Amino acid sequence: MNDHLTARENEILEILKKEPMLAQDDLAGQLGISRSATAVHISNLMRKGYITGRGYIFDERNSILVVGKTWLEIDVETGGDLTDGSKSGHIKLSGAGNGYLLSLELARRHLEPNLLTYLGRDEVGEQIFNHLLSEGVNVQNVIRGHNAPTGRRLVLSSPKDVALMVKDDEAELPLDMDAISSKEFLIKNTKILLIDGSLPFKTLAYLASLAINNNIMVSVLGCPLSILRAHGLLAYPQFFVVCPARHLVDQVSRIQPVEPEELFPACKKIVSEGSYALVAICGDQGLILATAEETVYLPTSPLHAPGSVLNITAGIAEGLAAGYMIRMAVRRAMGGRTPG
Repeated sequence: MNDHLTARENEILEILKKEPMLAQDDLAGQLGISRSATAVHISNLMRKGYITGRGYIFDERNSILVVGKTWLEIDVETGGDLTDGSKSGHIKLSGAGNGYLLSLELARRHLEPNLLTYLGRDEVGEQIFNHLLSEGVNVQNVIRGHNAPTGRRLVLSSPKDVALMVKDDEAELPLDMDAISSKEFLIKNTKILLIDGSLPFKTLAYLASLAINNNIMVSVLGCPLSILRAHGLLAYPQFFVVCPARHLVDQVSRIQPVEPEELFPACKKIVSEGSYALVAICGDQGLILATAEETVYLPTSPLHAPGSVLNITAGIAEGLAAGYMIRMAVRRAMGGRTPG
């Protein structure tokens, strides 16, 4: 069941999928409600994108597809010296990668995101696969391989020293282009496509072009604005960008702004290139939302922190998939969910 639909809306969808030519009077009779109440429900389903025209033409696109890397992260934190001369410390194992983390964030929002990632057919891959499945992520399109193991990344840190990351090359194995292209139908039939910006640019550009050519809303997580701009991705009206506000400073000025409003010109300049929206995270203060129509500052509620690039991206995708306009989608991402 889709949690951004009410129980009544889900009931209506099930009836109409079985009887798509059912008149509203007859539908109202089956539901035991008035015709006017039925019309309101139908209007809401059209607004949310589940009914796309007269005669109850259904939009069967999957809501959100995430394409990105997944690996096992091994965090080793060293402590002080023990009496026997050895070092104290601890080891933590966890799943990581933008594909993994973004799909889990969407699942926590009671969605069932599709995840397109790579996992080896090894013990680590099995554990990550089963964890994703148990959390509500749709894993039927995860690419499982025998030739390469699941990626691993080792992070060494000390309380006194800056963290030192030692990367295993296996963590950098790209998603295979042949395997991704075999999923083209899946990509073309999604509402929102979220792409891991650490993928090789050839792969990233291929995915973005599929989304743009099929009128799919798309965002790239963790890719510098300079790269997005250099390759023309900011020129597409299906593209929305979420980034820390400091990235805007790097793009347009060497002067550190004091107030969020000082970044408005930079935001307007970026969206003027043609993208759907830019959302800049101003630390704990709030967000800047820039579109072709407006540039506004949305301060943080006392009850909600603005969030990271990852969870703001997930929240906006949730709102857009549910049929909300960008400002309401951003508000939902900040924590002010609107009853659906």
